Amino acid sequence: MSQQKYVSLEEAALYARKQKLSSIKEWLEASENAEFPDSMPKRPPNVYGCKWSEVLAPKTAPGCGRFVEFTKACEIARTLGVQTMSQYRELSKEGGRPSNLPSNPNLHYKDEWQGWAHFLTGREDTIK
Repeated sequence: MSQQKYVSLEEAALYARKQKLSSIKEWLEASENAEFPDSMPKRPPNVYGCKWSEVLAPKTAPGCGRFVEFTKACEIARTLGVQTMSQYRELSKEGGRPSNLPSNPNLHYKDEWQGWAHFLTGREDTIK
């Protein structure tokens, strides 16, 4: 698909904020509605070569960084109901990961990272 028929990435991100679309699942569901603008791509990463997080509205307050700080990320992750890296990855694929959490928290928070068990459950044992 040609990018020329779509609005700019910045305009798509603004649309996501106005519509409060903060997950891939929410965006994809919105894109199936008749009210979804033709000028908006159904899958922005395919059109703009960006990450979903560059388009979706963050669940954090305006002016905050793209991702929450590590301690807050752990708190949020522990509410998702997943206990393993595999479950976290599957949740991300399904569009259930909040946009203010990175898809690879082990890389994003590498200086503070204490393992998947700590991130997802608060336990210190190793979870694969």
